[in-house]
Amino acid sequence: MMVGRIINERYKLIRPIGGGGMARVYLARDIILHRNVAMKILRMEYSNDHEFIQRFRREAESAISLTNNHIVSIYDVGQEDDVYYIVMEYVEGMTLKQHIQQNGPASVDEAVHIMSQLTSAISHAHDNGIIHRDIKPQNVLIDQNQQVKITDFGIAMALSSTSLTKTNNVLGSVHYLSPEQARGGTATKKSDIYSLGIVLYELLTGQLPFSGESAVSIALKHMQVDTPSVKSYNPDVPQSLENVVLKSTAKDPLQRYQTIEEMQMDLSTALDPDRVNENPFVVPEEEGEETKAVPVISDQTNAYNSNHDDTKVMNNQEETKKKSKKWLAILLSFLALLITAGVIALFIMPSLFSPDDVTVPDVTGETYADALQELRDLGLEVERESVHSEEVEEDLVVRSTPSEGSSIKEGTTVTLFTSMGKEKIEFDDYVGRSFDQTKRYLESQGYEEIIEYRKESERPEGEIIGQIQPDPGEEIIPEETKVIFDISSGPPKISLQSLKGWTLDEVQDYINNNGLTLETEEEHSETVPEGEVIRQDPGVDSELEQGDSVKVVLSKGPEPKPVSTTVEFEVPFNPESAEGNGNGNGQGQEQTNFIQIYISDMNYNFDEVAHEEEISSDTTYELTLNIEPNEAAEYRVLRDGELFKEEVITYEEAREGQ
Repeated sequence: MMVGRIINERYKLIRPIGGGGMARVYLARDIILHRNVAMKILRMEYSNDHEFIQRFRREAESAISLTNNHIVSIYDVGQEDDVYYIVMEYVEGMTLKQHIQQNGPASVDEAVHIMSQLTSAISHAHDNGIIHRDIKPQNVLIDQNQQVKITDFGIAMALSSTSLTKTNNVLGSVHYLSPEQARGGTATKKSDIYSLGIVLYELLTGQLPFSGESAVSIALKHMQVDTPSVKSYNPDVPQSLENVVLKSTAKDPLQRYQTIEEMQMDLSTALDPDRVNENPFVVPEEEGEETKAVPVISDQTNAYNSNHDDTKVMNNQEETKKKSKKWLAILLSFLALLITAGVIALFIMPSLFSPDDVTVPDVTGETYADALQELRDLGLEVERESVHSEEVEEDLVVRSTPSEGSSIKEGTTVTLFTSMGKEKIEFDDYVGRSFDQTKRYLESQGYEEIIEYRKESERPEGEIIGQIQPDPGEEIIPEETKVIFDISSGPPKISLQSLKGWTLDEVQDYINNNGLTLETEEEHSETVPEGEVIRQDPGVDSELEQGDSVKVVLSKGPEPKPVSTTVEFEVPFNPESAEGNGNGNGQGQEQTNFIQIYISDMNYNFDEVAHEEEISSDTTYELTLNIEPNEAAEYRVLRDGELFKEEVITYEEAREGQ
């Protein structure tokens, strides 16, 4: 299993996203540069095949030198053990083939926009001496903004190479193969132009120009059958754009665009108003095929030759006259016979032996055997071709060429197109993708029954973790296929217990054992002892996953209340600082001390005097101090303006003194 593997301590494989005949493509994470990349890995069965490894490396060597906005960038090439890989730019989107299958034929503006980007990419490759040789919608990626990038230079070849395509081993996809490649010849830049023309045809019509039961029959059509008219399938296509298709797909490379830049220029003006109704493109007739006049030999020419030899025949004139008369009679008789035979051949024989006219019957919907017998009874020859059909059942006749009602001669060949049934497509590998997105896409493609089975898994919830049916790569008909997936419901759920009354240590052990995380808060409680859980969030029996957070509130015990404390002290009379004060009777002055008391607690502050008086003897004072929780109270005693006593009493000291 490659998913999850880290290659060369750098690239972590996330999920498969595609593949071809010789390699598989994965979405991977570059853990050094922190970016997603596409990673093409050679299939394991080819890791010991020298030829495949060379082709795999040639892709990288060909494409790594290309820098263009419409060519997928190559970041890295390497090998780890028996794993050969190429690291490429990851393009978020789908292939152009999927785009056509999902959205149908493109508008003319969209088709020109897409083709302009593709020709730009191939032009850059050609400028660097590289022929792609495998241009097809499956090798073109398109994003949501209609921006395209071409990929897979796996069978590209530098122009300087002298290698030829192997006989009986034509590379590339047969539906887009140029006639010269189909013959086993060397691919040229014009081969890429042909393939681009087929891609444009498919963009405009939503279907391929040639189909058949085998790759050989399709390849023969590329060599022998003219490209069908685009306008017959899509009348909205202007003639100027159809001409681009016809010229780029001419059978003879000499009749195609001479360069990709020429095709680009033609595309750029194809929708101009003065071009849309231009004459259809017709392949010029090659020299030597036209009818030539046979020059007439004049009497003067004969006379010249005769006079030239006069001296040789003069001596035998008499003998020659006798022989000439005899042979002249024979010659005239022979000529008369020939003329008579010619008249018979021209006017009598055709009426006796020319084939009769036959009207092609309507054999649509008949079995091939019945249609074959019916046509042979009319003296017609029959060839068979197979095509896919959404309406006609398998093995029944879809249509004929010439069509029904046509008048033809006996002995003419009629081609019967028999149905292969609905066209089958290759089912993709959807493991690792979002089920909701995949389901919407499959439903848009005509799949009617999509079944899911939910299973606990370490993979994210909603991800497809198993493909029960169909298997990846299986050929199926969407509307007749039941699709079944295993879907991740996420990691196993944890049913949260009641933590009320637990201590912090007990809670922490439970959280650690279940892979959860803990948040704590504290508050006072009149009923729950200090250090125990008052409440929790989420509540009891909540379904959690590993990594989820649980918050508990711990008791700090009852909320503290203000306390009152009494302090008592004595202030002795100090005669030394005492001052005399008159008693108002004219008698001697009385000695007193002036006492001031300041308090800082809930009710007082040091900004004002709490108590003051004059004393003439030792005096005892009792103060009541009111203290807020976690605060302190203080008092100061001044005697005659000097500090006599001060003391700070904390809330805790006051509580302990109660």
